[in-house]
Amino acid sequence: MIELNKEKPEEFVDHVLREAVDRGASDVYWLPAAAQVDIRFRIDGKQESVAEVPREYGEICITRIKVLAGLLTYRTKVSQDGVIRNIGGGSYSEMRVSVMPTSHGERISVRILQNKKGPKLLDELGFDAEVLNLLRTMLDKPTGMIVLTGPTGSGKTTTIYAMLAELLKKHQDPASIITIEDPIECEINGISQTLVSKDAGWDYASALRSALRQDVKTIVVGEMRDKEVVKVTLDAALTGHRVITTYHAGDIPSVYARMLHQGFEPFLISSAITGVVTQRLVSRADGKGRVPVISALAPSDRWRDFITSNPNLSDLRKKIKDFPLADLSQVAEKMVDAKLISREQQKLLSLDD
Repeated sequence: MIELNKEKPEEFVDHVLREAVDRGASDVYWLPAAAQVDIRFRIDGKQESVAEVPREYGEICITRIKVLAGLLTYRTKVSQDGVIRNIGGGSYSEMRVSVMPTSHGERISVRILQNKKGPKLLDELGFDAEVLNLLRTMLDKPTGMIVLTGPTGSGKTTTIYAMLAELLKKHQDPASIITIEDPIECEINGISQTLVSKDAGWDYASALRSALRQDVKTIVVGEMRDKEVVKVTLDAALTGHRVITTYHAGDIPSVYARMLHQGFEPFLISSAITGVVTQRLVSRADGKGRVPVISALAPSDRWRDFITSNPNLSDLRKKIKDFPLADLSQVAEKMVDAKLISREQQKLLSLDD
């Protein structure tokens, strides 16, 4: 537990954030209650309480965080998002701050983003050799859409940056790559990275349409949030661009099922998608950190033909079993057999799907 030690609230906030960086936390939570504010770290996917301070003191701390993040301190009844930079000796590029009102005061979530050393390579992510080969097969295709899916904190953005690093390693011109992000989590030298701003009318769809006029080969779309963005992204993939993006869906069958449900033609989906990846980060069986659980599909002609038949989700889940590396349940079963994850973790993955 972090001791209060009569620190001023400003000093205590700096203490907590630096401690989070030093301990490798991915998130810091400030949770108000009736009489106190509970402070928690998320480390290796698990939350732990690290401090509890009186409510009045905690409210001053929360105001301090809002100041550091450039937020309006007098706005306490609406949500706000901001950024803190250069905490922890400047070793981290930024911390994303999200504030929301609750019945006991403002709740704050701080996401600690990647450091400034640049993106990791695919080889450094701990992926199985078969998955690595499949990801490289996807990247070898000069056009088409690579879709990543998985819950928040599962490593999708890290994988996307690693894919970009892989392309640069293969000598793709950085000037031919544009990323559209919210936020920009890791700056990459030579690549054009743009931050979407809904308030300014610069959303994903607008930025993507603009990027398509820039004579680029690879475009990263941080998230396909709605039908309009999916449409523009599909068009980009079908008109000579490599597009890497994320999409809210539980697994690979759900990616296709959701797009079909949104009304896109099966033939267009089948033709555009050149890869789908589902990610989870799961506690290791030995308790030493977390391990990625990855299912991946590089669509074959047989799979593409199947998609053109406009299958429902049930049919998709049955068919995916013919592709063991693309079926999250089979991948997890294999990892249980290898004693990498526990049977309990595998069951949680099944419930998640």
